[in-house]
Amino acid sequence: MMNFKSVVLATMLAVSASSAYAGNFVTLGSGDGTTLNAGNGGIQTGTNNSNSDKFYIQTTSATYVSGYGIENQDTTGDIVAETINYRSFSTVAPRPTINTGTLTLLDWQVTRAVDLAPGSEQADIFDFVYQDSFDGKLVFGTRYLNRQDNNEEANFLYRYGFTGYSTAVAWTFSSDFDLRMYQAAKTDDHSYNADLPYDADAVRQKGDFSVSEGNPWSGLFLVKTDAQYYTLGEKAIGFYQAGEEGQAIVGGFIGGFVASAVPVPEPETYALMLAGLGLIGFSA
Repeated sequence: MMNFKSVVLATMLAVSASSAYAGNFVTLGSGDGTTLNAGNGGIQTGTNNSNSDKFYIQTTSATYVSGYGIENQDTTGDIVAETINYRSFSTVAPRPTINTGTLTLLDWQVTRAVDLAPGSEQADIFDFVYQDSFDGKLVFGTRYLNRQDNNEEANFLYRYGFTGYSTAVAWTFSSDFDLRMYQAAKTDDHSYNADLPYDADAVRQKGDFSVSEGNPWSGLFLVKTDAQYYTLGEKAIGFYQAGEEGQAIVGGFIGGFVASAVPVPEPETYALMLAGLGLIGFSA
Protein backbone atom coordinates (compact mmCIF):
# COMPACT_ATOMS: atom_id res chain seq x y z
CA MET A 1 0.00 0.00 0.00
CA MET A 2 1.16 3.55 -0.67
CA ASN A 3 0.01 6.41 1.52
CA PHE A 4 1.29 9.81 0.37
CA LYS A 5 2.46 11.58 3.51
CA SER A 6 3.93 14.58 1.74
CA VAL A 7 2.25 15.96 -1.36
CA VAL A 8 4.89 18.68 -1.64
CA LEU A 9 7.78 16.23 -1.55
CA ALA A 10 6.14 13.84 -4.01
CA THR A 11 5.45 16.67 -6.44
CA MET A 12 9.01 17.99 -6.17
CA LEU A 13 10.45 14.57 -6.83
CA ALA A 14 8.17 13.95 -9.79
CA VAL A 15 8.93 17.28 -11.40
CA SER A 16 12.63 17.59 -10.69
CA ALA A 17 14.09 14.11 -11.04
CA SER A 18 15.18 13.70 -14.65
CA SER A 19 15.23 9.91 -14.37
CA ALA A 20 11.74 9.70 -12.84
CA TYR A 21 8.73 8.94 -15.01
CA ALA A 22 5.08 8.67 -14.33
CA GLY A 23 2.45 7.11 -16.56
CA ASN A 24 -0.52 7.98 -18.70
CA PHE A 25 -4.09 6.91 -19.38
CA VAL A 26 -3.86 3.13 -19.91
CA THR A 27 -6.32 1.56 -22.35
CA LEU A 28 -8.21 -1.44 -20.98
CA GLY A 29 -8.61 -4.46 -23.21
CA SER A 30 -11.08 -7.32 -23.42
CA GLY A 31 -8.61 -10.17 -22.84
CA ASP A 32 -9.74 -13.09 -24.98
CA GLY A 33 -13.24 -11.64 -25.14
CA THR A 34 -14.47 -13.75 -22.25
CA THR A 35 -11.73 -13.98 -19.65
CA LEU A 36 -9.30 -11.37 -18.35
CA ASN A 37 -5.90 -12.11 -16.85
CA ALA A 38 -2.41 -10.62 -16.73
CA GLY A 39 -1.21 -12.86 -19.54
CA ASN A 40 -3.74 -11.67 -22.13
CA GLY A 41 -3.49 -8.03 -21.03
CA GLY A 42 -6.98 -7.92 -19.60
CA ILE A 43 -5.75 -7.10 -16.09
CA GLN A 44 -3.43 -4.10 -15.79
CA THR A 45 -1.40 -3.52 -12.61
CA GLY A 46 0.47 -0.44 -11.39
CA THR A 47 3.45 -0.10 -9.05
CA ASN A 48 4.01 1.26 -5.56
CA ASN A 49 6.33 4.00 -6.86
CA SER A 50 4.46 6.97 -8.33
CA ASN A 51 7.49 7.87 -10.46
CA SER A 52 7.18 4.61 -12.39
CA ASP A 53 3.48 3.81 -11.96
CA LYS A 54 2.00 3.55 -15.46
CA PHE A 55 -1.42 4.67 -14.15
CA TYR A 56 -0.22 7.82 -12.39
CA ILE A 57 -0.52 11.23 -14.06
CA GLN A 58 1.27 14.09 -12.34
CA THR A 59 -0.84 17.03 -11.20
CA THR A 60 1.32 20.12 -11.78
CA SER A 61 -1.31 22.58 -10.52
CA ALA A 62 -5.01 22.60 -9.75
CA THR A 63 -7.84 24.89 -8.64
CA TYR A 64 -10.49 23.70 -6.21
CA VAL A 65 -14.04 24.60 -5.23
CA SER A 66 -13.79 25.78 -1.63
CA GLY A 67 -15.83 24.45 1.26
CA TYR A 68 -16.41 20.86 0.16
CA GLY A 69 -15.11 18.01 2.23
CA ILE A 70 -16.25 15.04 4.27
CA GLU A 71 -19.17 15.44 6.64
CA ASN A 72 -18.37 14.92 10.34
CA GLN A 73 -14.69 15.59 9.69
CA ASP A 74 -12.64 18.76 9.60
CA THR A 75 -11.73 18.33 5.95
CA THR A 76 -12.61 21.00 3.42
CA GLY A 77 -10.64 22.09 0.42
CA ASP A 78 -8.88 19.88 -2.10
CA ILE A 79 -11.79 17.60 -3.02
CA VAL A 80 -13.64 19.18 -5.96
CA ALA A 81 -11.05 20.20 -8.55
CA GLU A 82 -12.30 22.71 -11.11
CA THR A 83 -9.16 22.41 -13.22
CA ILE A 84 -6.27 19.95 -13.07
CA ASN A 85 -3.16 20.71 -15.08
CA TYR A 86 -1.28 17.48 -15.54
CA ARG A 87 1.62 15.93 -17.37
CA SER A 88 2.04 12.33 -18.39
CA PHE A 89 4.56 10.11 -20.11
CA SER A 90 4.27 7.60 -22.88
CA THR A 91 3.95 4.07 -21.55
CA VAL A 92 6.08 2.76 -24.42
CA ALA A 93 9.64 3.65 -25.45
CA PRO A 94 10.83 6.34 -25.43
CA ARG A 95 9.19 6.96 -22.04
CA PRO A 96 10.49 10.53 -21.58
CA THR A 97 7.94 11.81 -24.12
CA ILE A 98 5.75 14.20 -22.10
CA ASN A 99 2.11 14.96 -22.76
CA THR A 100 0.45 17.88 -21.00
CA GLY A 101 -3.20 18.66 -20.63
CA THR A 102 -5.89 20.23 -18.47
CA LEU A 103 -8.86 18.41 -17.04
CA THR A 104 -11.72 20.93 -16.85
CA LEU A 105 -14.70 20.11 -14.63
CA LEU A 106 -17.99 19.88 -16.53
CA ASP A 107 -20.23 18.46 -13.80
CA TRP A 108 -20.07 16.91 -10.34
CA GLN A 109 -22.14 15.65 -7.44
CA VAL A 110 -21.57 14.02 -4.05
CA THR A 111 -23.53 11.23 -2.36
CA ARG A 112 -23.12 11.40 1.41
CA ALA A 113 -23.04 8.66 4.04
CA VAL A 114 -23.08 5.71 1.64
CA ASP A 115 -23.22 2.35 3.42
CA LEU A 116 -20.61 -0.30 2.74
CA ALA A 117 -21.90 -2.83 5.24
CA PRO A 118 -25.57 -2.02 5.96
CA GLY A 119 -25.92 0.83 8.44
CA SER A 120 -22.25 1.84 8.33
CA GLU A 121 -22.66 5.30 6.71
CA GLN A 122 -19.18 4.50 5.49
CA ALA A 123 -18.19 7.03 2.86
CA ASP A 124 -18.89 10.18 0.90
CA ILE A 125 -18.57 9.43 -2.82
CA PHE A 126 -17.73 12.26 -5.20
CA ASP A 127 -18.63 11.86 -8.87
CA PHE A 128 -17.02 14.05 -11.56
CA VAL A 129 -17.08 14.60 -15.31
CA TYR A 130 -14.07 16.34 -16.86
CA GLN A 131 -12.96 17.14 -20.40
CA ASP A 132 -9.30 16.66 -21.29
CA SER A 133 -7.77 19.47 -23.34
CA PHE A 134 -5.13 17.07 -24.71
CA ASP A 135 -7.59 15.12 -26.88
CA GLY A 136 -11.01 16.61 -26.11
CA LYS A 137 -12.29 13.38 -24.54
CA LEU A 138 -14.58 13.00 -21.54
CA VAL A 139 -13.08 11.71 -18.29
CA PHE A 140 -15.20 10.31 -15.45
CA GLY A 141 -13.71 10.72 -11.98
CA THR A 142 -14.41 9.04 -8.64
CA ARG A 143 -13.26 9.78 -5.11
CA TYR A 144 -14.24 7.42 -2.28
CA LEU A 145 -13.72 9.20 1.05
CA ASN A 146 -14.20 7.10 4.20
CA ARG A 147 -16.02 8.71 7.12
CA GLN A 148 -15.77 5.90 9.69
CA ASP A 149 -12.93 4.17 11.55
CA ASN A 150 -14.54 0.74 11.89
CA ASN A 151 -12.22 -1.77 10.15
CA GLU A 152 -14.41 -1.68 7.06
CA GLU A 153 -12.59 -1.12 3.75
CA ALA A 154 -13.43 -0.67 0.11
CA ASN A 155 -11.21 -2.87 -2.03
CA PHE A 156 -12.79 -2.18 -5.42
CA LEU A 157 -14.40 0.83 -7.06
CA TYR A 158 -16.37 0.54 -10.30
CA ARG A 159 -17.64 2.80 -13.07
CA TYR A 160 -20.46 1.56 -15.25
CA GLY A 161 -22.05 2.47 -18.56
CA PHE A 162 -19.24 1.86 -21.07
CA THR A 163 -20.77 -0.72 -23.40
CA GLY A 164 -19.82 0.37 -26.91
CA TYR A 165 -17.21 2.88 -25.72
CA SER A 166 -13.46 2.76 -25.19
CA THR A 167 -12.00 3.02 -21.69
CA ALA A 168 -8.59 4.13 -20.44
CA VAL A 169 -7.70 4.60 -16.79
CA ALA A 170 -5.40 6.80 -14.72
CA TRP A 171 -5.24 8.35 -11.28
CA THR A 172 -3.80 11.36 -9.48
CA PHE A 173 -3.89 12.58 -5.90
CA SER A 174 -4.93 15.69 -3.99
CA SER A 175 -4.09 15.03 -0.34
CA ASP A 176 -1.66 13.29 1.99
CA PHE A 177 -4.19 10.54 2.64
CA ASP A 178 -5.01 9.48 -0.93
CA LEU A 179 -4.24 5.92 -1.95
CA ARG A 180 -3.12 4.86 -5.40
CA MET A 181 -4.95 2.69 -7.91
CA TYR A 182 -3.43 -0.79 -7.69
CA GLN A 183 -5.07 -2.47 -10.67
CA ALA A 184 -7.73 -2.01 -13.33
CA ALA A 185 -9.80 -4.28 -15.56
CA LYS A 186 -13.08 -4.36 -17.48
CA THR A 187 -15.00 -6.54 -15.04
CA ASP A 188 -17.77 -6.34 -12.44
CA ASP A 189 -16.16 -9.16 -10.44
CA HIS A 190 -15.31 -8.63 -6.75
CA SER A 191 -12.88 -11.50 -6.21
CA TYR A 192 -9.08 -11.66 -6.16
CA ASN A 193 -9.01 -14.43 -8.76
CA ALA A 194 -6.26 -14.44 -11.38
CA ASP A 195 -8.88 -14.95 -14.10
CA LEU A 196 -11.82 -12.55 -14.19
CA PRO A 197 -14.93 -12.42 -16.37
CA TYR A 198 -14.92 -9.69 -19.01
CA ASP A 199 -17.73 -7.12 -18.74
CA ALA A 200 -17.92 -4.52 -21.52
CA ASP A 201 -20.01 -2.20 -19.35
CA ALA A 202 -17.82 -2.05 -16.22
CA VAL A 203 -14.41 -0.73 -15.21
CA ARG A 204 -13.04 -2.06 -11.91
CA GLN A 205 -10.35 -0.03 -10.14
CA LYS A 206 -8.63 -1.68 -7.20
CA GLY A 207 -7.37 -0.05 -3.99
CA ASP A 208 -7.67 -0.58 -0.25
CA PHE A 209 -9.43 2.36 1.38
CA SER A 210 -9.52 2.06 5.16
CA VAL A 211 -9.28 4.59 7.97
CA SER A 212 -7.89 2.02 10.40
CA GLU A 213 -5.08 1.12 7.94
CA GLY A 214 -4.11 4.75 7.38
CA ASN A 215 -5.38 4.89 3.78
CA PRO A 216 -8.81 6.49 4.24
CA TRP A 217 -9.41 7.94 0.80
CA SER A 218 -8.96 7.00 -2.81
CA GLY A 219 -7.00 9.24 -5.08
CA LEU A 220 -8.92 10.76 -7.95
CA PHE A 221 -9.61 7.65 -10.05
CA LEU A 222 -10.19 8.47 -13.71
CA VAL A 223 -11.77 6.70 -16.69
CA LYS A 224 -11.38 8.32 -20.11
CA THR A 225 -13.85 7.37 -22.84
CA ASP A 226 -14.58 8.13 -26.48
CA ALA A 227 -18.27 8.74 -25.67
CA GLN A 228 -19.27 12.18 -26.91
CA TYR A 229 -21.74 12.92 -24.14
CA TYR A 230 -22.72 12.02 -20.60
CA THR A 231 -26.00 11.76 -18.73
CA LEU A 232 -27.36 10.46 -15.42
CA GLY A 233 -27.86 6.75 -14.79
CA GLU A 234 -29.24 4.73 -11.90
CA LYS A 235 -26.06 2.61 -11.76
CA ALA A 236 -22.92 4.64 -12.25
CA ILE A 237 -20.45 4.01 -9.38
CA GLY A 238 -19.94 0.74 -7.52
CA PHE A 239 -17.92 -0.23 -4.45
CA TYR A 240 -17.07 -3.53 -2.78
CA GLN A 241 -15.46 -4.90 0.34
CA ALA A 242 -13.96 -8.20 -0.77
CA GLY A 243 -13.24 -9.71 2.65
CA GLU A 244 -9.47 -9.32 2.45
CA GLU A 245 -9.10 -9.26 6.25
CA GLY A 246 -12.07 -11.48 7.03
CA GLN A 247 -14.74 -8.79 6.81
CA ALA A 248 -18.12 -9.44 5.28
CA ILE A 249 -18.15 -9.56 1.48
CA VAL A 250 -20.54 -6.71 0.73
CA GLY A 251 -20.95 -3.87 -1.73
CA GLY A 252 -23.34 -1.80 -3.70
CA PHE A 253 -23.75 1.01 -6.21
CA ILE A 254 -25.11 4.51 -6.57
CA GLY A 255 -26.52 6.55 -9.41
CA GLY A 256 -24.46 9.19 -11.14
CA PHE A 257 -22.85 10.20 -14.40
CA VAL A 258 -22.55 7.68 -17.24
CA ALA A 259 -21.43 7.79 -20.87
CA SER A 260 -24.13 8.63 -23.37
CA ALA A 261 -24.79 8.88 -27.10
CA VAL A 262 -26.97 11.96 -26.55
CA PRO A 263 -26.32 15.24 -24.70
CA VAL A 264 -27.18 15.98 -21.09
CA PRO A 265 -30.96 16.65 -20.70
CA GLU A 266 -32.44 20.12 -20.39
CA PRO A 267 -31.93 21.72 -16.94
CA GLU A 268 -35.44 20.96 -15.68
CA THR A 269 -35.29 17.29 -16.67
CA TYR A 270 -31.72 17.05 -15.43
CA ALA A 271 -32.72 18.39 -11.99
CA LEU A 272 -35.53 15.83 -11.72
CA MET A 273 -33.18 13.02 -12.71
CA LEU A 274 -30.60 14.16 -10.18
CA ALA A 275 -33.22 14.28 -7.42
CA GLY A 276 -34.39 10.81 -8.36
CA LEU A 277 -30.97 9.21 -7.94
CA GLY A 278 -31.21 8.98 -4.16
CA LEU A 279 -31.62 5.20 -4.29
CA ILE A 280 -28.59 3.10 -3.45
CA GLY A 281 -28.32 -0.52 -4.54
CA PHE A 282 -26.75 -3.26 -2.45
CA SER A 283 -25.58 -6.79 -2.98
CA ALA A 284 -24.00 -9.40 -0.77
